[in-house]
Amino acid sequence: MLTKSRMKELILSLPFFKQLYLKKRTNSRDLIPYDKVDTFLNEAEKVLLDNRMLSDNMKIGIVKDGKEPNGYTFNRYYYPKYARFLKNNNIDYIYYDIYKSDWISKAKEFDLIIWHTASDPITQDIALNKIYILDKILKKKCLPSFDEIWSYENKVNANYLYEVYNLPTIPTFISFDEAESLDYISKCDYPIISKSRTASASAGVKKITTPKKAYKLVKKIFSSKGLKTNYFHDRQKNYVYFQNYIKDATYDLRVITIGKIALGYYRYPKKGDFRASGAGIYEKKMIPDEALKIAFKVKDLFGATCLATDLLYSEHTKQYYIIESSIFIGVDTPRQLEINGISGYYELTKDGSFIFKEGRFWIQELTLKSLLEDY
Repeated sequence: MLTKSRMKELILSLPFFKQLYLKKRTNSRDLIPYDKVDTFLNEAEKVLLDNRMLSDNMKIGIVKDGKEPNGYTFNRYYYPKYARFLKNNNIDYIYYDIYKSDWISKAKEFDLIIWHTASDPITQDIALNKIYILDKILKKKCLPSFDEIWSYENKVNANYLYEVYNLPTIPTFISFDEAESLDYISKCDYPIISKSRTASASAGVKKITTPKKAYKLVKKIFSSKGLKTNYFHDRQKNYVYFQNYIKDATYDLRVITIGKIALGYYRYPKKGDFRASGAGIYEKKMIPDEALKIAFKVKDLFGATCLATDLLYSEHTKQYYIIESSIFIGVDTPRQLEINGISGYYELTKDGSFIFKEGRFWIQELTLKSLLEDY
């Protein structure tokens, strides 16, 4: 039986359909021809190191995000932004194929290895194991580090950190025990939110409204096959991840923190839905200090160079709650924060206050600047 992805590959192998696909994706700016990449990247200002001596004798390996149609790249790919930053700062780099058999010997050439990993479970498994060797054994500087990749696209691991550090997360129940899970759903308040461990843009997020539906879900998860997820090769098996449903939350707020810099925007759900992530409805405006402070605290405790933290706000409790956090997000524009239509970022000052500074920047370049200046 053909999967949807395999069917898509077969259709796109036909020249006529391939050209239609490329034209549509290019018009929507999802795809960018190689000869237009510099124009696209130059929508942002240059990010330069304060200490230019950092560039001396450094050799950096960049792993490309993934496959590209011939002559095109994807606008959300991170590697062109990384490359632009390194070029502008006169730092040598080459592209590093971490998937080949000689990845260990090749790694010894580099002072820093940069890899924007795809979010699917297979790539995450590869990344977790290889970055462990690079970071912990070979002692190579990596972006992301092993500590950063450990919780990326793994809601269970991230929630362990929230709990240990007593961070204000949405009340969450995680269990790998069927009997305990069944006991929980017999006593909890409904609705509850069920999530799979690895998913983005609200995939794998379900609102469970009754004990009967929760019982059916738990039994499926703890069955021999487990529960289907949005990845056909991955199933939710032998664990549950339930969160309280915050009834009065009308939006979620994404705050991106890099060093002492913060950016972000509001996301709203589509009518009749409760999920804002993936809905594509955004608003860019002032972010409250309280939300900025929570996001910086999460980044610092996670030991991340760049971290996007998603928050809900409850009018009833007058409190922000952490939904989840991620070291990588989809980035379409260098305008990740706007106040009154002016793009820029917040800067955390020594006295703990925030000032707004105008400018358009790729967060990937701000991340490398922060990383290298702390090198």
